Amino acid sequence: MILFAFIFSVKAMSQGTSLTIFSEKNENFTVFLDGGQKNSKPADHVKIEGLFGPSFKVRVVFQDVSIREISKTIFNSPSSDLYYVLRPGKKGVYTLERTNSDYTHQEGTVTEPAKAKSQQESKGQEGKGGSTAKKGGGGCENPMSEPDFQASTIAISNAPFDGIKLTQAKKVAENHCLECRQIVELMYILSYEPSRLSLAKAAYTHCFDPGNYDQVKDVLNTNKSRDDLDRYIQSVK
Repeated sequence: MILFAFIFSVKAMSQGTSLTIFSEKNENFTVFLDGGQKNSKPADHVKIEGLFGPSFKVRVVFQDVSIREISKTIFNSPSSDLYYVLRPGKKGVYTLERTNSDYTHQEGTVTEPAKAKSQQESKGQEGKGGSTAKKGGGGCENPMSEPDFQASTIAISNAPFDGIKLTQAKKVAENHCLECRQIVELMYILSYEPSRLSLAKAAYTHCFDPGNYDQVKDVLNTNKSRDDLDRYIQSVK
């Protein structure tokens, strides 16, 4: 029985990470991971399994040549399932954004939870007021642009120690307005729970959409850390 348990645990660890990429508007695309093509023909939903390593260089090429291809470094969360959605942004430029398993892709359609839909609709209504600033429910406006954010994540991930990565991540959070999804991505670069908790606290007052901060809490591994974050949030409200 001990031998069986050992073999099972080794097999589980050897399965690696799975990465799922899908398009919100059902556009077909091809995924290249670290230079290698992963789907033989364009599709609107691609799942890649058995991935290892600290990060992956992903390139997405759309079947529609009028859509600009996307290049992005994705940071690994070992032995987990990663989900990324392709969606049009400003001026029709597509972005590749991390999401969670609540987003489902079924028979060519993407279905989101009702809560997520209502949040997106409310953001759209806020943007119709004639102001050029993108306003959120937090203490900042105009979230950090995706190209600038990705450049920052690459610089942080190249730092040699978790402590240095945390210091750099805090500087990004304190000097910019961040969306929850961006805070989550920064937290996944950090290896240790205390570092992630420290960043989650520092980033809260610089968050564009604090109503979605449960996404940030979900990155923390223990109830103690989540409770600690809740207490901090209540203290600064």
